[in-house]
Formats: sequence, structure tokens, C-alpha cells
Amino acid sequence: PSTAEWLVTSNRLKAGTPETHVKILAVHFPSGAVRRLEALEAQIVMGNGGTTDFAGGAYLCSQGLGEHTGSLWHVDASLSVGTRVGPPEGLVLNSLNDVVLHRASGRLLFTDPAYGIEVQGFRTTFHASKAVWGVPADPEKAAHAASWAMLNECHDQPNGVLLSPDERVAYVTDVWSGKWHNNPDVQLRNAAGAGGEQSRIHAFDVVHDAAQGTVALANARTFVDLREEPKPAEGYPDGIKCDEHGNVYAGCGGGVRVYAPSGHFLGRIAVKGGVANLCFG
Repeated sequence: PSTAEWLVTSNRLKAGTPETHVKILAVHFPSGAVRRLEALEAQIVMGNGGTTDFAGGAYLCSQGLGEHTGSLWHVDASLSVGTRVGPPEGLVLNSLNDVVLHRASGRLLFTDPAYGIEVQGFRTTFHASKAVWGVPADPEKAAHAASWAMLNECHDQPNGVLLSPDERVAYVTDVWSGKWHNNPDVQLRNAAGAGGEQSRIHAFDVVHDAAQGTVALANARTFVDLREEPKPAEGYPDGIKCDEHGNVYAGCGGGVRVYAPSGHFLGRIAVKGGVANLCFG
């Protein structure tokens, strides 16, 4: 807010190679001026999804590279200083994808799919579970391995994550196609089976223990299965966001699909080439 800029990551590999080509950018509104944040790029390897810290800064996901684990980072309000939140030594994660802050507990919820080892080939180490995790946003508290809690591991590849405005519901996209699998040496759990697909948004009740300062996910359910809609959606649900009314906006192949809190399809914002992620300004 202090600089009227959006923080944007471009998650790319150079074609046909595992060589990284990722940019972290600040995009000014309304001028559209772009500046590259090379100091953050040097710290946050293979940057991916992020979220506000509600204090002018942000939290960003790093997918890791080679044997180096994926990780969580905090970026200050000047968009120039990155502080590693974790994980602590000894905990290896996969390719962190998206993150959201549960303000009431001060904990981050993040998704950890294994695209880097199963599909894209830029990771050589991995965690056996592709899960949604919870961890304190405070790096000092996150330094303890016991504070990193696996909240749910029912997804084939957990991708986008968000909270409803009242923080009582969490939404997680599950995005997978068996045809993407590109590593015969690593066979992690995929409920869709060989050649199967997942194109869903799951919903969970968020259980906040105020006394312990923790959160849990309960009552897992399918919010939307894009393959079972009357007119199947193009592509897969990637990044997701809520508006102030609790409507869910999902970036997909044909643009942004919008759903009421009930799961009822409200309409589509058509975007040529599709949408990977989105935010409200």
C-alpha cells in the first residue's frame, strides 16, 4: 500500500531445461510501471504464490531447487527485505504453491504439491505427503519443527488456498492430470490413478483453538468439481480469491470462474489465454 504496487511472481523454467527463469516484480497501480526485485529473486528461489501480511508486506512461497527444500518467506513493506519463515532444519517440503494468513491465530496456511519432483524436474528431494500445512507466521515461533502442522493430505496436488472473509471456511484447489507425470522414479499418492484427473475446489471448516493459538481443518467436502459442471470448465482451477461477500473467484483456462458460497456458479470473466492467479486491489 505505501508504494501502490502489486507483488507479482513469474514461475517459469527455460524451455526444455530445469534451468530457472523466475522474476519477482513490483507493478505500480495505476501507471503499470514495473520494477524487478532482484534482491528478492536471489533469496526466494522459484518464487510462487503469495499473500498480504495486512501491514504493507507479504508472504511468498519458494518452491526450492534441486535438493534445497521449498520454503516460506516474509517480504517487508518496502519490498526489498526477505526474511525466511522456514521450514526448520530437518524438514524437507515439496514445491510450495500458495499461502494465506489466518489473522485470528497468526498462522499461515500453505499448500505443498509435488510438481517440482513429479512433473517439472527441478527438485531432487521431496516430502512423501502432498499436503496443506499450518505454521506460525512469526519466524521465531516457526523455528521449532513441532509448530509445523500437516492439516490435510487428501489432495492429489493441493494448489491454491484461501479463507472466507470470516475465516471460518478454507478453500483449496486440487489440480492434477496423470499425463503430466514425468518421473518414473517417484510414485507419490494420486487418488485419480494413472491417467486420471483432478479439477476440484475443496472446502473445509476452520477450527480455531484460541487458547492454543492453532488451527485445524475439518469436514472436508467438494465445493466444486469442474469436470462435473453442466458445461465443463476450460483448464483447471489454479489460484483462488474471495470477495467481501464470500464469493469464490478461481483462475482457470478460460478466465476467472465465480462461485457463490453455496458452490453455485455465478458466471465467468473471460480472459484470453486463461488465468493462473488473481487478487483484489
